[in-house]
Parts: sequence; structure tokens; C-alpha cells
Amino acid sequence: MELRRFSTAAAIVGTAFAPTYSYASSFELPIWKSEAEERGYVLPKAFGLSVGYMKVEQGINVTSIDLNGLKTSLGNEGTPGYPGRPEQCIPLTGICIPEIPAIPGIPSDIPINSIDVETIGGYQESEVWTVRADMWLFPFLNFYAIAGKISGYSETDIIVNVNYGNDRNLTLPQLPFKLDLDGNMYGGGFVVAGGYEEWFTIIDASYTKTNLTVIDGGIDSIVVTPRVGYDFTNHGHPIRVWVGGQYQNIQQTLKGDLRDLFPAEFVDLIEADGETAGFVVQQELESEWNTVVGFNYVINPTFNIIGEFGFGDRQSAFISLDTRF
Repeated sequence: MELRRFSTAAAIVGTAFAPTYSYASSFELPIWKSEAEERGYVLPKAFGLSVGYMKVEQGINVTSIDLNGLKTSLGNEGTPGYPGRPEQCIPLTGICIPEIPAIPGIPSDIPINSIDVETIGGYQESEVWTVRADMWLFPFLNFYAIAGKISGYSETDIIVNVNYGNDRNLTLPQLPFKLDLDGNMYGGGFVVAGGYEEWFTIIDASYTKTNLTVIDGGIDSIVVTPRVGYDFTNHGHPIRVWVGGQYQNIQQTLKGDLRDLFPAEFVDLIEADGETAGFVVQQELESEWNTVVGFNYVINPTFNIIGEFGFGDRQSAFISLDTRF
């Protein structure tokens, strides 16, 4: 195996082929740099900085929606939710609370566990701006820290079912349930790189956490991306290309006020006196794996442009400008 291929693989995360920066006469990075150069290998500069942009569209599964602060009483005769009242509609919304016929023996209190929320489908779209700093500790091992800003949303449709007892159910009409996912992201990861002749392979693994700013909650993400590619630079073309797969394990816990999602008139029908009707949503990705293809274009020994595109159940586009020193 030629160690030169390690620097080829390293180019994917923003490397250029040049002597490594030495910050002390007795110590240089990457470790084993001198031994590698004595054997004729060319290594990347040790430190890198990049800015990137990514857009992602993908399906999601809402695993649970818990509602709190809801009315558990049917109220007084003639009020919304009381058996025997007619259908009531909220103007300009298309939302109607169906008629509940009067049925002898229905209790006036509804246990909270009698309220069931069903979800239909799910979709998420997000844009991420990132800044990333990295360091090659060994010729084959890179560590990096990353931070950024995320802007996006997730949406699904919900159906609320209420069991009034005596085999009598109330089903509210299908409602849109959309959540803003704006927040600040930070994390870190590592890259293992290797190769033979013009062929190279790398594995990139990272963990990031996003603190949401519009609603309460957070997003925890584990991403692993193995890639295999070919280096055309020795054939007179300053580009490297690759194909791979990306695994994402993303857990989202989202909290907020129902008044931020639905018309106030609708919330008034279900909100308990003196309490705020809220929600807690747990959701995850519909598909954990997708295919990626990408390229690294060498502008000069200091700057590179990296692009990567995802296909399948998760569609994505990523572009970044990298510099090394």
C-alpha cells in the first residue's frame, strides 16, 4: 500500500498536497510525518478550515405525540364537547368539531388516556450552514469540530380520536401539524483514510447536537459515511470522485404550545381552564441509509471545493470551500 493514497483520501475532507505545518521544531503534525516523507510520501497540511452549506429533504416517522393541558371534562350542556350539542365550525379554517349526540350514561369526565393522536405520513426539509476545523493527527486519522445554524421544518397530518365511553368515539378532522426546526448545531467527529494506487477509501463518523430556538427540544444526530473513490490528479485532471452510503441515526424531541400550531379558536375548544395546551413529539427518520456521490476539485495547493449529493429516500446537496495551512 502506498501512503501517498492516504493523502488522496484526505483530500475529500479538504486536504491539499504540500509539506505539513510545523508549530514546534521538535514536534510536527501529523505524527509519523518525517518517517513517511523519508520514504517519499507526500502528506496533507495538518490543519484545515472550511465553510459549507447543505440542503436535505427526507421522510420522517412520528413515533409519538403527547398532548397535555387538555380538557378532560365534557363541560356544561350547550358547550363545545358536551353530548347533545350540534356540529361547530371555526370560521375560515375548515375545522369543525363534529356533532355529539346525547347518549344516556356517558360520564362527564374523559380520562386523558382516552385521547389518542394518530399521525399520517411525515416530511422534513432543512438547510444547514456550517464552519468546520480539522487536524490530521496521523497520516490516516483526522479529527474535526463543527458548528452551524440549521433552518427548516417538519410536517405531518394528525387525527385526534376521543373515546367518550359506551362505545362512543369522537374523531376530529385531519389537521396539519407543522414544526419549525430552527436552531444552533455543534459537534465533532473523525475520519479514517486509506487507499492503494489511485483508489482510496474513507470512513467519516460524527455526532452533533442541535438546540432549537423557535420551539423547545433538541436533535441528536449520529452520522457515518463510508466512501470509496478514484483520484484523477495523476492523470492531469485536478479532481477526485467517489461513491458511498450514509447512515443517519437522528432522534428528535420537540415540545411547544398548541397555540403556535393551530388556530386559537380550536385550542379554546380543547384547552383546560388555567392551563396551556402543549405537545411533546418524538420523531425519527423514515430511512437511515441513502446513497451519496461526490467530488473534490483542487483549485490550488491551498483551496479545494467539495460537493456531495444524496439520493434515495433522503435527498441532499452539500457544497463547501476548504483551505489548509
